[in-house]
Amino acid sequence: MDDRNACQLAHSAVTECEARAALDRMLADRDFHATERHRKLLQYLIDEFFAGRSGRVKAYTIAIDVFGRQTSFDPATDPIVRVEVSRLRAALAQYHETVGEKVKLRIELPKGNYVPHFAARDRPPIPSKIVITPAEMSRKPEEQIAIPSLVQPKRRRFTLVAGAVAGAAAMAGAIYLSVVERFPWQPVLSAKPTIVIAVPAASGADGEEQRNATDYLVHALSHFSAVRTLTQIPAAGVDGSSQGGKEYRVSIAYGVSPNEHRVTWQVVDPQTHEALRAGTAKAAVDSDDARAVQEKLLARLARSLAGEEGVIVSLEAGRQLVTPSLGYGCVLLAYVALARIDPEGLASAHACLEQAVKYQPADPDLLASLAMVLVATGEASTSPTAAARAVKLADKALALAPQSSQSYVAQMQARFVTGDMEAAFLSGRRAAALNPLDDAIPARLGLLLFVSGDYSEGVRFARVAEVGCKYLHHDAALTLALEDYRNGKYREALTRARQLANPADTVVNILRMAAVGQLGLTRETSTAVDELRWNKSGMPRSVESELAARGYAPDLIALLVDGLGKAGIRQSAVTSNARS
Repeated sequence: MDDRNACQLAHSAVTECEARAALDRMLADRDFHATERHRKLLQYLIDEFFAGRSGRVKAYTIAIDVFGRQTSFDPATDPIVRVEVSRLRAALAQYHETVGEKVKLRIELPKGNYVPHFAARDRPPIPSKIVITPAEMSRKPEEQIAIPSLVQPKRRRFTLVAGAVAGAAAMAGAIYLSVVERFPWQPVLSAKPTIVIAVPAASGADGEEQRNATDYLVHALSHFSAVRTLTQIPAAGVDGSSQGGKEYRVSIAYGVSPNEHRVTWQVVDPQTHEALRAGTAKAAVDSDDARAVQEKLLARLARSLAGEEGVIVSLEAGRQLVTPSLGYGCVLLAYVALARIDPEGLASAHACLEQAVKYQPADPDLLASLAMVLVATGEASTSPTAAARAVKLADKALALAPQSSQSYVAQMQARFVTGDMEAAFLSGRRAAALNPLDDAIPARLGLLLFVSGDYSEGVRFARVAEVGCKYLHHDAALTLALEDYRNGKYREALTRARQLANPADTVVNILRMAAVGQLGLTRETSTAVDELRWNKSGMPRSVESELAARGYAPDLIALLVDGLGKAGIRQSAVTSNARS
């Protein structure tokens, strides 16, 4: 490759030569405190970027290519990629905070994808989500992806009002809507996926243990509204696809030893017999009795299969992107977008749900999901009409499905936006009682209780969500971060805020700036300000107004504003940034 080709643009303002030179300087700098594993990961992501393959980089490819995992690697059960990428982001943030303006070109790894971002100090930054590499420029138009991906590696989850859905988000919704409206006939109406649990035929003591485990897994899965759960009858068989939804077969092998309980599981496509996901989970035998240990282990497995970022939801959301449909596919898009605070995803899900409700106006899952999306996009907080509609949708969903925890969650969020706090918390507690296994419910309820001023109860629910979970739900993590900040533990609050960082997560960015101000780390302030997005209308408003619109208690708002003031952030500076 000659110099001219080597120096093609990484972004419209940064060349490949500049980017690679900045990487070499960073790797040689003693102030870059990164492990060899993190250096190798960063090099890999940049190499893939300039090769035009960033869109293909997933947790699986990183695990295989960088960390040497076997081809059987499953990101749902092995968190190595998520953990190490998070640590790399922290190392990059610490490095740039340390070196400050000495570095002319920053290399960043925004949350939500594995695409590196290059920001020159003397040139305007280019958002990393719109990346055109030399290899991608040569693609034919029909080879380019039109619908933005919703299944991104980014973890964690959504605040009550998720901030502005900007022009790109509106475009995403319009694209999805245009695809859906191309159907020249009655569109395909997707249905809820079905999990069919294979019942073991073993006999004796081991067979009894296996059957008990299978029975409890069926019970646990029945709590989650994202799936239908059936027990396979070996003699006659059960075809879950006959109910209109995709069928997944799940088999488990449960074993008990003196020191631990172990469950090995596998998800299979019954049509192709392909093993889609598999894993093993363990639980140590402690003071609890064997039955309690078994229930904890299988409840954790149920969450990983049918939770809002579970295996089945992720598989179905992926199918929805490949083959767009109306009906339950729209609900799954909403599940993923809500969990990941993805503005583009929320816009697509909103468009899809609005169309689906026209064909299925009495579907409680569609109605509840649409109510939650109206809240998450900020429409319900800025428009009394939208707020009233969200409440109406949630109330109707609950009337149609009075045992649905998801309908109660939608009602909780819609009522909270309208200021009906007591009714909102009552709905949230009913949701938690209906599904005590779903960590998302106490996480969301805890955050609303906390921001409204009931700090001890909010933290209690956040701790409930934390127990037995591999990954802490976003809302529970935000509650604990705000509690750290409220108690003067600014370093802990900043660490949590960095882990949750997301350009669309307005409150996390405000918290991050406030903690930075309390700690005197003002160099990080500009980054957080640059990432801050505001309400859907795009109209700037003060931090006090923004947080008040989200139901935050006055004393909590005052504490956050105090930190912003110590960071040297004036209201005019923040609103000016929002306007631009």
